[in-house]
Amino acid sequence: MTLRAKDMNFGWVFLLRPPAARILKLLEDNLSSRRFFSLCLWTALATLIKVSALTALTSPEEFLGFRVGADYKLARYDRIIQYLEKLSQETGKVRYETVGRSTLGEPLVLTVISTAENMQNLKRYRDIARGLSDPRTLNANEAEILAGQGKVFLLLLCNQHSSEIASSNMALELAYDLAAGEDPELEKALEDVIVMLIPSANPDGQEMIVDYYDKYVGTPYEGGNLPWLYHHYAGHDDNRDWFMLNLAENDALVDVFYGNWQAQVLVDVHQMGMTGVRMFVPPFFDPPNPNNHLLIWNQIELLGAFMKFCLAEAGKKGVISNAIYSGWYQGSVRPNATQHNITALLTESAGVQIASPVYVDPAELEGTDKGLPEYGVRMNFTDPWPGGWWRLRDIVEYQLVAFKGLVKVCSDNRRKLLRNFYRMGAETVDLPSQGAPYAYLIPPEQRDPGSTSRMLKIFLRTRCEIQRSVIPFNAGNREWPAGTLVIKTGQPYGRFVKDLLEVKKYPDLRKYPGGPPQPPYDNAAWTLPLLMGVEVEEIREPFVTQLEPLSALQSPDSSTKTSPALLDCRDNNSYRAVNLLLKNKVKVSQIGQPVSTSGKTLPAGCFLAEGKTEELEEVARKTGAGFIPLEWRLVVPRRQLKQGKIGLYQGFVPSTDEGWTRYILDRFEFNYESLTNDRVRKGNLFKDYAVIILPGPDKDGIVKGDDSEFTPPEYRGGIGRDGIRELKEFVIKGGTLIAIKEACRLPVEEFDIPVHEELRGVADSEFFCPGSMLKLEVDNSHPLGYGMPEKGACYFVDALPLGTDVPKAGGPDRRVVARYGSEDILLSGWIIGERKIHGLPAVVQVNLGQGHVVLCGIGVQERAQSWGTFKLLFNAIFDGYR
Repeated sequence: MTLRAKDMNFGWVFLLRPPAARILKLLEDNLSSRRFFSLCLWTALATLIKVSALTALTSPEEFLGFRVGADYKLARYDRIIQYLEKLSQETGKVRYETVGRSTLGEPLVLTVISTAENMQNLKRYRDIARGLSDPRTLNANEAEILAGQGKVFLLLLCNQHSSEIASSNMALELAYDLAAGEDPELEKALEDVIVMLIPSANPDGQEMIVDYYDKYVGTPYEGGNLPWLYHHYAGHDDNRDWFMLNLAENDALVDVFYGNWQAQVLVDVHQMGMTGVRMFVPPFFDPPNPNNHLLIWNQIELLGAFMKFCLAEAGKKGVISNAIYSGWYQGSVRPNATQHNITALLTESAGVQIASPVYVDPAELEGTDKGLPEYGVRMNFTDPWPGGWWRLRDIVEYQLVAFKGLVKVCSDNRRKLLRNFYRMGAETVDLPSQGAPYAYLIPPEQRDPGSTSRMLKIFLRTRCEIQRSVIPFNAGNREWPAGTLVIKTGQPYGRFVKDLLEVKKYPDLRKYPGGPPQPPYDNAAWTLPLLMGVEVEEIREPFVTQLEPLSALQSPDSSTKTSPALLDCRDNNSYRAVNLLLKNKVKVSQIGQPVSTSGKTLPAGCFLAEGKTEELEEVARKTGAGFIPLEWRLVVPRRQLKQGKIGLYQGFVPSTDEGWTRYILDRFEFNYESLTNDRVRKGNLFKDYAVIILPGPDKDGIVKGDDSEFTPPEYRGGIGRDGIRELKEFVIKGGTLIAIKEACRLPVEEFDIPVHEELRGVADSEFFCPGSMLKLEVDNSHPLGYGMPEKGACYFVDALPLGTDVPKAGGPDRRVVARYGSEDILLSGWIIGERKIHGLPAVVQVNLGQGHVVLCGIGVQERAQSWGTFKLLFNAIFDGYR
């Protein structure tokens, strides 16, 4: 049927949304040729359909009632995901799905945005991306064909650090702009790019920040710091967990990077301080991580440069690159991604006071010792911001410009990015021929099966391949038994394998020649075998054996034949098992001497469980602990354990060490409660607690707390002098006080004990050790050292080297349980002036009255990563159960 103008009643046109109605009315009034008019009308109707579809989308401002980035206004996470879900219901260009749950149960949401045609063929493009990720399934010609057909998956990870709030709100406007299609250039770019948007990688914290800000906006406390961690366990450390995957959020999201989905480009979106540059975009500052493929660095530079160009073109001043943030450390999402052949970038925007604008006087602007010695024009910072007002909306606009530019440059380089994604995987499969080790071997018999299992889980979870030898073989000039595990570097993610297992040698970088050290951005080393106490050997030359894939970890046999049975104190899983048994009222004792049974000899400190066989089997299934049948009646001295309550100090100065300690206590089933400033000052602590742990912050943070005028009165202060007195009284009456790292200063300086801080006042130029593994010598005949190797490793991160003194007559005595090695103590990382701590105490127990003070100068629980030293904490707790 031919549509004729005379057949149309244009009265209904005015019911349409403009500009469609205006287009049709204009045609009726000005065109005389019916055939020409008919043709134009069909064109107008096509435009009408498109325009109507566009204008049907609800904008963020319509939904929220305020413009994204408005002063003093924030969208809470629940509203953010409501909007994104609504947007997905209004257009076929947006897909909304839940990919996991946060620590406290909030949905982790992924929003996928592209053209309608791409979304209809999304499965096909996901299959292409996954196919290109494993070059062993394709030859080069097949990969080239797929690179021509595929689309770039660009992932934006927003708001992992919850106080860096802008990106969670920016995500709404970006999603709308991508879906609305009002920018023809951007709409064209989306034909080649599929955007994956995670509005918040820490939903729990996003809601905490918004709620706290909204509560105090308009008061003197507006924009102040949250007085507790904004991640339930990790706080700011939530993006230091990406290789360990302790946190529920990170564990779920790796499947979006390379699993159920597969990105080729990723951006980690952050904020920084208020008085420096306005935005950082890559490339990064020195040093680079040598385990990244060279193309990764070049593509990061390409994409970062285009974002910087777009920002300059839009008149956005104060953008820097090659500064502040280095390309070295493992822990954040970026190195995890880059070593999975994903081009991963970081952006950092100057912050505000949450959503409150700040005025920065030009004289307050400052540079950085990494890439900008003083604030002013340099080649990496050609257009400085002059100072003035800086608002949440400014951050949003900078990010929008940068990320829309990123979509466009990904489109311009679609085929290259996909081709190189395949190529990097292919060249990584060939890594041994480029000088890398052939494989890492893990013998089946390990001191600590629990830590070994946890380490292997990291590789399985991150899509790395582990194989098991089914026959004995020779490699590295020694014999290896059947059951040996093999992790080859010649696999698509072999660079990640190598980065986590090799010994690190951080370069000796100085702020200027002969000057003090230039600290790494984070830790210098993260060598998992040292960190977790697992025996692993690097094998450089190829070997021959019969291998089978390890697809899942095998749990130990839980069929306990007899009761009582023994648990090996060398296995971290045994401590969790003991705690569960004690909760179930099962009798558990600790034996203070070696025991031989069932063909095994267990060291001093092993546990005897005397419950029903089915009770032990249930605990074995839950924990992975291996119960060892007792062949005869034991007639040896032993101490029955009675589970006491732990008080874990938690003041109002947020401490990531406290959060990670809490995580470990939860994971290993310890009985604890948080100990507040008020409860400490109230006193009579020994009545309620057997053990008190001071995990951090430092002494001033514990005693004085936060007295800032921006902190509400109910969150000010610490335990005060009264609290110090009550803690000392707790120990004298028989309690055990455990202090970790800088918290050790409290008992050292206040309890009159024969221990002191050895390196107080020593300059960095004389001693410096940033996040490295050092030799540790342990007295494993002492109850605090049970289960530990005599010679092992510790993680030295903001540690406090201790010294001991000759006790006063009749005064408290001390016992060194663990000390640093006496020579060549660096195992992985970087150290300056190592002789200053040769042989110094790392863990000391002090007898005070009827109780004990345990000083852990090292982070025995560091970021829940240092599994090799967990037992020093666990033993101190068990020793306090009296």
